[in-house]
Formats: sequence, structure tokens, C-alpha cells
Amino acid sequence: MQQDEFSDHFGVLDAVEIAVIVLKLGEDGLPRYVHMNTKSREFTKFEHSDYAGKTALELYGGATGRRALNHHLAVISSGREATYDIVLPTQNREKYLSTTLRPVFGADGRMAYLVGSSTDITTERERDEALELTRMALDKAEEASQAKERFLANMSHEIRTPMNGIIGMCELLKETDLDEQQQLFADTIFNSATALLTVINDVLDFSKIQADKISLHDAPFSLRDVVQDVGTLLWARAAYKGIDLRTEYPEDVPHEFVGDASKIRQILMNLLGNAIKFTDDGHVTVSVAYDPAGTALPLHIQVSDSGVGIEASQMNWIFSAFEQVDRQAARVIEGTGLGLAITRALAERMGGSVTASSVPGEGSVFTVGLNLPRLGEQASGGTDLAQFQDSRRALAAPPGMAVPELPLEALNGIRILVAEDNRTNQLLVRKMLKSTGADLRFAANGLTALEIFTSESADLILMDLSMPVLGGLDATRRIRAHERDAGLPECPIVALTANAQPSDVEACLAAGMNDFLAKPFRKNELLARILRQAKPA
Repeated sequence: MQQDEFSDHFGVLDAVEIAVIVLKLGEDGLPRYVHMNTKSREFTKFEHSDYAGKTALELYGGATGRRALNHHLAVISSGREATYDIVLPTQNREKYLSTTLRPVFGADGRMAYLVGSSTDITTERERDEALELTRMALDKAEEASQAKERFLANMSHEIRTPMNGIIGMCELLKETDLDEQQQLFADTIFNSATALLTVINDVLDFSKIQADKISLHDAPFSLRDVVQDVGTLLWARAAYKGIDLRTEYPEDVPHEFVGDASKIRQILMNLLGNAIKFTDDGHVTVSVAYDPAGTALPLHIQVSDSGVGIEASQMNWIFSAFEQVDRQAARVIEGTGLGLAITRALAERMGGSVTASSVPGEGSVFTVGLNLPRLGEQASGGTDLAQFQDSRRALAAPPGMAVPELPLEALNGIRILVAEDNRTNQLLVRKMLKSTGADLRFAANGLTALEIFTSESADLILMDLSMPVLGGLDATRRIRAHERDAGLPECPIVALTANAQPSDVEACLAAGMNDFLAKPFRKNELLARILRQAKPA
């Protein structure tokens, strides 16, 4: 095709539905526009007189013109087609065009024209940018969530550590000979510290629910045992107020299910605790019923009371966070207003529901509906993990509840290695175990604990997680490796730590620990953990 014949076909390009430009190489080697088809003129808003005979730099000027001219010259230099994106400034917004520029050679083999075809990719580009902005926003939100989670975990640890000293020492103080006024002061300190711990736990639980960080650990369990355990735990609190606390679990109601026993325990603690809190006389009853043919939620756990009740106008928001019903008879009682919000969230996380009904002046009824598989209906897994998590429960007994009698003589002479960097907590463990006759050794970090164990051995180890030099998890892994290499039986290791998140429990189990006790802990809880694991050499 001759050079002067090429221009005769420009009119055909107007029928093409994509933008096409044609540039002719001048004697100076610069490409100049000679044609823009109809679609291209719609993009640029140029008339023939605006562009004819001009280079890209002369037509567009500035950075846009320089970039376009450089693309043109690159194709001339290489002699090959190239594809690139250009930004075309328009009156309302920038347009993004994907352009493919091809060289056209004459009969003599010399490059005569450049022909470019452009596609508007503005929508795709904006979509990609929107997706990228969305991704960045999600990343930022995840970073913020993780930062919040780390902050809560750190704050939980930093608060629980001194709380362990306060509650533990107060408990030991109450075991000494005190006059009436001193006993009152000690009880007030203990009750206030326990109330503060409840607030801390509620805020942490609600924060995890908001961040959708609540995970379930299903395993076989006895619902009857859970109900009776919670009733036993709260019996003294009810008896102190002269309230009859009843647990009704009919013999014909199944009790072996597969589910997260710790979450159900927490629901019962919240509902029964509330019922006792807002009842001054009469009764509080927890009853269980099972009707497989009745509804989609055959398991019903009902907590009823004869308390002051709730006004109908307040029933709509009793499950809202940070809200407390204005029960005049109980306004002296304080709390976070999170208990029922947490209860509903936990029930819904298990696929269940919580409903409420009340008659002011007569009492209230809260009903938890669940559809838990009965044992044998579903293959269960993770039993060891569930038992391990169940063992970590640190539900503080109400003030005045008797500490169960334990065979403490079984600990006489047992060698217990305590890896704990906090001096107050070292003192607390020493005093709590003083009457047992156990032989205690203390290590201020995990490395020292490892050295003591490898040189002197031990019958049981109480292991903190957050310690300088070497943390509790790494120390446990090294101890287990030493035992394997030396052909030794495993020494029981109990995590004794303020790191109380579910992920901490799983990490302890994965590292090789046998049990878990979260700070702050009670003396009877510590003794129970040790007696369960101790195997004197």
C-alpha cells in the first residue's frame, strides 16, 4: 500500500466502534496526528482543525502530552506494536484508555504511519480502584481489630496479675484470726475485687463478641452436671439473701449432649446470677425440659424467679448492651449491663435463642432454647481439648462458700517447681501451699525453670506464660523435648497465668501442658489442680 493511498481509507475508520487515531511520520521523524475517527473524537472532544498536524505534546501539552509522545517514539524506535494505558483529561473527570499502537510500513519498507486503537477502561479502572480501596479498608479494619484484641489481651494480663495478688492475699488474710471489724474490712476488699473481676470479664467477653471472636469447642458433656455445678456454686449467694435456689432436672430428660459446656455454664451463671441479684425473697429456679417433637429448639433451660419483675416498656431492650432495667427495688445493685447481651450472643452463636417474660411484682422467666446433638447422634471430636478447657474454669466461689475438704497430706514432700516472675504471685503460691508440706522451688523465668528441671527434676510444674528470658510455652516445649530425649515420663505441667483467652488455653495444650488455671485463682482451685495432676516420684 502506498503512503498516499493510506489516507484514502480514513473515512472507513469512522464506522469502527472503537477509538482509532492515525499519526504520520514527518521528515523530522516526529509523528503527527492526521486522523481521529468518530469514536476517538467523542473521547477527546477535538475537531479535525484542533489536532491535524500536531504532535501529542503540542496537542495535549504538559505531562500528558510528554507521556503520549514518548509512547509514540518508543514504537517508532522498536518498530513493533505496544500496548499501554493513558489518562485522558476531560471536563468532568479523567478517562482511562488502553491503547495499542501499531506501526504501518510503506511499499519501500519505511515506517510511514502509526495507527492506534483505544478502549475506554475507566469503569474497570474505577472498579479495580474501588476494590483496592475496599481491600485496604478491610485490611485496616482487621489491623484495628487485631490491635484491639492485643490491647484487650494485654490489659487482661496486666489487670489479672495484680488482681491475683489482691484476691489471693485477701483470702489468706481471712484465714487468720480477725476481729469483727477486721473481718468486715477483709470481706469488703474481697467482694469489691471479685466484683471488679466480673466487670473485667464482661467487658472482655463483649469485646470478643463484637469482634466475632467467640469460638465454640464442642465435646460430650453432662448438662445435668453443669446445671448442678452452677446451682452449687451460687447456693451460698442465694442462701445469704434467704432465697430458695432450686434445680429441677427430671430423670426422663436426657442429659448427655455434645456442645460447648463452658458457654452453657456461662449462660447459666449470668441468668441465675441476675435472678438472685433482683430477688429479695421467695425462690429462684432453674429447670430443664426436652421435647424433640415440639420445636426446632427441643432443649429448654428455664430460669424463673419471684423477684420484682420487669416493666413491659423495658422488655424491648433488656438484651441491649450497657443497659440495665430500672428495677427500683434493686437500684443499689451495680453492674456493666452486659450480662444479658452476652447471654443472648452466646446462645445465638450456638444456634439457639433466649426469650424473656415478666410480670411486675411477681417475677421473671428467661428461657434458653437450644438444639444440641445428643451423645451418640453425632461423632464427636476434640474431647481432650474440651476437657482441658473445662479444667481451666476459674469461677470464683461466692463469699462465704465453704472450701471443700481436700486430702492435703497427699502433697507432703511432693516437689513442685513454680515458674513465676512476679514476686507477689510467688509469695501467694508459697503461702497457699505452706500447710501442704510440699517442697517448693521457684524460678523467675522459663530458662531457670528448665535448668532446675533438667538438673533436679520435679513432680509437678506450675508454669506462668509471660516471663522474661524464656516464656512458659517455649519452656514447656523444651522440657517435653528433654523428657523424650532422656526417656523420662512426662512431668505434669499446669499453666498458672493471667493469659486467660481461649487461644491461650489451646496454645498451652499444643505446647504439652496438662492443665490450666487462670489468674486470679482461689486457694481451693489451686489445690484441686495440683491434686488432680500430682504424681509423687
